[in-house]
Amino acid sequence: MANSTPPKVAATATTRAPLPRGIALLGVRGSDRNARALVRLPDGRVVTVGVGSQIGRQKIVAIDEDRIALSKGGAAEWIELP
Repeated sequence: MANSTPPKVAATATTRAPLPRGIALLGVRGSDRNARALVRLPDGRVVTVGVGSQIGRQKIVAIDEDRIALSKGGAAEWIELP
């Protein structure tokens, strides 16, 4: 079976990116109305979250195609894909 993945796509899919310390966004899936995000927590666990989910004292308030917004004490912070 031949590899049908174009070389440029394969190279992009295998690019290594260092993950930031703390909370890291690994991926986003689903529709606008039911978006879910795969997140690595500071302790190394990986969880799937949606809008309204709590991560420690922070709450997921938005999920875009390549970032999530966390709210703590009224201030929002965006975390983007590496």
